[in-house]
Amino acid sequence: MIRLFVTSLTLIVATHAAAEAVPVKIVPGVGITRGGESYFVKGAAGDKHLDELVATGGNSIRTWTTNGLLAILDDAQERGLTVCAGIWLEPECSWFSYRNAEHCERQMERVKNEVTAFRDHPALLFWGIGNEAEGDGNNMAYWIQMEALAKAVKELDPAPPTFTALAGLQPLKIAGLNALTPSLDFVGINTYGALHALRDYLAREKWTRPWVVTEYGARGFWESPRAKWGAPIEPFSGAKAEVVRKGYEAAIAPGGDCWGGYVFLWGQKQEATSTWFGIFTESGESTAIRDVMHELWNKGSPPDRAPELKSLTSDFAKKEIEAGGEFAAQAEATDPDGDPITYQWTVTPESSGRDKNNKERPTKPLPECVIKADGPIASFRAPTKPGDYRVHLLVTDHRKRAATGNFPIKVN
Repeated sequence: MIRLFVTSLTLIVATHAAAEAVPVKIVPGVGITRGGESYFVKGAAGDKHLDELVATGGNSIRTWTTNGLLAILDDAQERGLTVCAGIWLEPECSWFSYRNAEHCERQMERVKNEVTAFRDHPALLFWGIGNEAEGDGNNMAYWIQMEALAKAVKELDPAPPTFTALAGLQPLKIAGLNALTPSLDFVGINTYGALHALRDYLAREKWTRPWVVTEYGARGFWESPRAKWGAPIEPFSGAKAEVVRKGYEAAIAPGGDCWGGYVFLWGQKQEATSTWFGIFTESGESTAIRDVMHELWNKGSPPDRAPELKSLTSDFAKKEIEAGGEFAAQAEATDPDGDPITYQWTVTPESSGRDKNNKERPTKPLPECVIKADGPIASFRAPTKPGDYRVHLLVTDHRKRAATGNFPIKVN
């Protein structure tokens, strides 16, 4: 089947073999069914490493826009996965306002075209209308537009439930949702360090509608302790995995009005650091969060596990150092399967700024800063240019599993 749509912003071409959408039914207080069978979302945010996701026990992936959606839907369908398809919404900003009727009309046209282009695909599970576009929740015009969009999406495609994903569910957002968005089938909640307490929080706030944790993962850099100059302290990959385990077991696993969740990020990206949220490394190794998800989803240990970084120390970890000064670092790591492990040490600038799409640019290693690396021990020379830097350690085995750790330094 081929559909061609032209909007003021883009040309959308959707091509796939004729197939019927699979209806998702809501069972109040119990969850959802898909194609008549009970369905609990064991999802991952991102569209990479899909074979690994299937092997780990996942059943769904989440996107934030419809860019490249047809290929993502087809890849998911081929592997028996579903797709929580995101539709990007503009935040309130200098060039878009939810109080401007013309802006909202253009947005409505675009959203309708995107839904129409992909609505028949059998891999489609949910329509996600916007991701963290709500601000502090006090903009009533936003919720009015959200209700109009939800109605339009459901009229065009009644098979998948609709939701919007929020950066937490604070009282102002609860009030806006309850008062003005009855057509949304559930709410998506993005939360990190507070996941373990989410279920209790929703009960205290008397939230009664269904919910999915649309992003969860390692404690965010905004929630973490900092060096005295402000650099966030990143936990080791193993510590991140235990935070995820604790949060999942407390908030998501009990089910009920929670229909599941999407762990973030099933891939790799630069955000604060190159390793903060990625469950995979730049070179494709998986870390301990993947092992925990296998245990949670499959109720058993994975056949091969990531190494464990037990310690990473230095006299200058989280401290200041003179330009060109020398220092050393030591690490202790093991592999739970007894596999041999290798150590890769690098030094990078703390940030390379942002690109035209406001995404952080990847940082580039400074090989001249590594004087000698001998397994778990390394010596370094601080950069000659003053600024904020970070020392990284990647521990890998031969099975494409890894542990990560780092510490910031400030060069004067």
